[in-house]
Amino acid sequence: MSIENTRPPHGGHGGQGITVLLKSMRDAVAKEGSAQDRLDHLTRVIAIHVVADVCSIYLRRPDNELELYSTEGLNREAVHKTRLKWGEGLVGLVAARHSPLVTSEAPKHPAFAYRPETGEDPLHSFLGVPLIRSGKTLGVLVVQNKSAREYTHEEIEAVQAVATLLAEISASGELLSQEETEAVGAMLHGPEKVKGFGIVSGIALGRAVFLQPPAPKHKVFAAEPAAEASRLEEGLSDLRRSVDEMLSSNASLSGVSREVLETYRLFAYDRGWKDRLRAAVFSGLTAESAVEQVKAENRARLSQSRDPYLRERLHDLDDLSNRLLRLLSGEKNGGKRTLYDDTILFARTMGPAELLEYDRKRLKGLVLGEVSATSHVAIVARALKIPMVTGAPEAMERVEQGDQAVIDGDAGDIHIRPSAETVESFRTKQTRYHERQALYASEKGLETKTKDGVDITVLMNAGLALDLPYLEATGAAGVGLFRTELQFLIGSQLPSVASQEALYREALDLANGKPVIFRTADIGGDKTADYMEHGNEVNPAMGWRGARMALDRPGMIRPQLRALLAAAAERELWVMFPFVTVPAEVDEIRELLDREIDRARRRERALPESIKVGAMIETPSSAWRADLIADKVDFLSVGGNDLAQFYFAADRDSERVQRRYDPMNPGFLSFLQDTVQRVNKTGTPLSYCGEQTSDAVTAAALMAVGIRQFSLPAAFVGPFRRLVRSLDVKKAAAWFKAHESAPVATLRPAFLEFLNENGAVLE
Repeated sequence: MSIENTRPPHGGHGGQGITVLLKSMRDAVAKEGSAQDRLDHLTRVIAIHVVADVCSIYLRRPDNELELYSTEGLNREAVHKTRLKWGEGLVGLVAARHSPLVTSEAPKHPAFAYRPETGEDPLHSFLGVPLIRSGKTLGVLVVQNKSAREYTHEEIEAVQAVATLLAEISASGELLSQEETEAVGAMLHGPEKVKGFGIVSGIALGRAVFLQPPAPKHKVFAAEPAAEASRLEEGLSDLRRSVDEMLSSNASLSGVSREVLETYRLFAYDRGWKDRLRAAVFSGLTAESAVEQVKAENRARLSQSRDPYLRERLHDLDDLSNRLLRLLSGEKNGGKRTLYDDTILFARTMGPAELLEYDRKRLKGLVLGEVSATSHVAIVARALKIPMVTGAPEAMERVEQGDQAVIDGDAGDIHIRPSAETVESFRTKQTRYHERQALYASEKGLETKTKDGVDITVLMNAGLALDLPYLEATGAAGVGLFRTELQFLIGSQLPSVASQEALYREALDLANGKPVIFRTADIGGDKTADYMEHGNEVNPAMGWRGARMALDRPGMIRPQLRALLAAAAERELWVMFPFVTVPAEVDEIRELLDREIDRARRRERALPESIKVGAMIETPSSAWRADLIADKVDFLSVGGNDLAQFYFAADRDSERVQRRYDPMNPGFLSFLQDTVQRVNKTGTPLSYCGEQTSDAVTAAALMAVGIRQFSLPAAFVGPFRRLVRSLDVKKAAAWFKAHESAPVATLRPAFLEFLNENGAVLE
């Protein structure tokens, strides 16, 4: 064992005072006597070390009242008698807000609640910090002083550090009586409801599994600091080794992706982080509690920063801390989790390739903390019909591995450890959902024609051969978008011509004569695999991707065109090129296709009976010149997700900015209508492909501005067809014309009222 591993560090954990305090807290918890005696001793120790006239600990009871459990400085008779309702008084406000409260004049605060039995009349200054564990407030730690003083930043941090430990101690059984510990456990494991945003419709019931599991349970205090320091050193070595291996195994990465990993490694090797961890260990904490303590301090400090970069670094620090905790527990790798027969997968974020690696028969639902409705994993989840909820990162803190969970992909609700009544209610709702699906299937043979006789063509999106059976089940007229990039993103190397040809031939066979529009791989930018090299791009969504990459790297696109030509031999081939920005790019792309056609002829290979070439309109520049692009292709498709992203300058993968803009904005709809009208003059067919078609109100508005062909996820084909049959397009178009200049951010409320008044079916 090295000297570094055994000698106490200099400077202490956030200052020598906090180091001494943590040691004293350890001694208090280990003290012989009743649970109340130990708790009172602990309270006295805290009061002495933070130089407070009063230190009090309030714990949350099962009825959600906060009971004074221990105090140093208030009347002892008030212990177990003084109670505050949730949100009542300063203590109740701290609990309800889940955040600290500081004031130099407590009696003057509007939330102050006087309790005469406590004897707090001479007190002025107040600092209250919640005891939070698993995302729940278990109680409140309060320090008070007679003088009207301002608590320093260092004092607040010290009290927060103590509160973090108190929350751990309360749940660990190291301090409270068995009965009280069980009451705390009941609070932590009671039913919870978290509100998020529904991304993929449907109901899912199952047991929780984490993509990255939470930290294992552990003791708070240790008897031998030197031994804990040795464990910490070993864990840090394992952590750094794993990060180095991650970097070496992704050596092909460059630019932003490489910088992210390099920054991650800098954190892992940061000397200051290590010193703070060791200081916490030598104060008497276990290695695991030291990691939790420093993690909480980092979160308290960085979450207050106005710098978005620093706030985002919390993810890196949290992930490093969690990795270190798992290594300390003996877990040497973070392999895929074992799934239950019915699994709800919880993750802060994940990629589409990761999702495809899981057993679809067992994976019933997804809860992702930080993805948007148009992210690639959401698109894949929608194609696989896996109910999904996002926008609720706190759910990760409140659920535990194996907990029962129910998610509602329509309402965005997440029920953790639901009651039997809640489960039964959702089983009934799930049955109704399946009944609706059966109804849609029974209507698949009906005409897709509006009430006023306008024909609407309904196609479906696909990206895997297993999506094609939905073509028959939904009654869709064909596949309007077959995403081919998934095959490029999943593997460890560029897919061979043979493997691509096999996939495309299988898709055509399963389509049974219905058209399948293959979009060439829209890779590059934010969609790359490990084997791809790309430069440093600040904004990858607007970078080297789609047609741009295809033209610069014909060695990637030409094998795909070769595979498509071979797969569609003696059949009709529909091929569409993504992210075409200016008309001249179509000429260059056609030249590449012509080369592959000539190559096949020279080798006397069979060719498709006919080849239809299309382009996607995904940028304002291509929309503005859509008529000129239309003259060079056989068909066009509006990529609504990207077009809206660039129109509003709002990143489609950012949930925060996506919520600010609605495709029902009159400016965006007018822009679309102008594009449609100019393309219609050329006689070139135009379709609309975008997640907006999944929303009935927006879909109706798109028909109102003149779009007559749609490609949408299979799950929405049935309700979309019902909407079409219930809509009077001429009336909708007249309504839009009367409101297109309205000075509003969105026409949604007004148009929804119009649709309801006119009998449109919005399911």
